[in-house]
Amino acid sequence: MENKYQERVTQEERILDLLETRGSEGVKVWEFMLPRPQGGLGIAQYNARIWGLRKKGHNIQNKKPGHFVLIRTEPVKPEQRSLVL
Repeated sequence: MENKYQERVTQEERILDLLETRGSEGVKVWEFMLPRPQGGLGIAQYNARIWGLRKKGHNIQNKKPGHFVLIRTEPVKPEQRSLVL
């Protein structure tokens, strides 16, 4: 029998995946907020999710207002966090 409960991808994971895919091109805010059927991620509280990713050590920079770029893909060790944030 097929398992009806599938592992769900979190909003943080979806944001991180998009940032990794885009690389230095980055992602604009509207792409986080645009509903999923229309090509976006459908995440209204993207700032909270980006904050969570930063807290986990991902170096996400706001290059211009409303334009985010992932600088580092691997999480930073706890002893190095103060250098990144």
